[in-house]
Amino acid sequence: MSGCGKTSAAKKLFVKATDQVLIFDPLNDYQGKLAGRVVRSYSNLRDFAIAVIAGRKTKQGFKIAYYPKRETTEEDFDRFCSIAWGVGDGKHAKPIKVICEEVAEHSHTTGKATGYHGKLLRLGRKYNIHTINMFQRGQEVSKTIIDNCQYACVMMQKADDSAHYIQRKTGIPASEIIPLVKLEYILQDGKAWTKGVICW
Repeated sequence: MSGCGKTSAAKKLFVKATDQVLIFDPLNDYQGKLAGRVVRSYSNLRDFAIAVIAGRKTKQGFKIAYYPKRETTEEDFDRFCSIAWGVGDGKHAKPIKVICEEVAEHSHTTGKATGYHGKLLRLGRKYNIHTINMFQRGQEVSKTIIDNCQYACVMMQKADDSAHYIQRKTGIPASEIIPLVKLEYILQDGKAWTKGVICW
């Protein structure tokens, strides 16, 4: 749910200083530093793409965000994902990590993921692209996300029915999900899972 610590989880659990990271950041949640590196934020998609391409020509870590400074659309998200898809390279020394914030707000289906986001989810690992998808309710996003991702980070749910939905999709017992409070999480790798707390 909102305020449970999803963005904190992305920052603390899944990103390192040496990673090459692209961020779809419609709410400007990533200004400042991420994993000790300054996040370079671009409101113009062309400038964002130029910076990403330049960064991928190196082996250095970077954190580059697309923040349009206006209400974003599904088309904005698809264009961001097309750039992430375009810089994927299975032979590159580093994978590209792609943080997708507010996925439910930029998707129109709970079925098979479409557009470039769908390509990232289904084929990304082949090209060394790792997506981190952020959303509040699993029922509101494409089933491709949960079905195709090796890792799931489950956090505080507002309603019990959301916990039961996650149980059906991941196998994590709802009885373990329902008691979660802010910054607590269950991290699943494959079918195995552990519990933890995000500390700053």
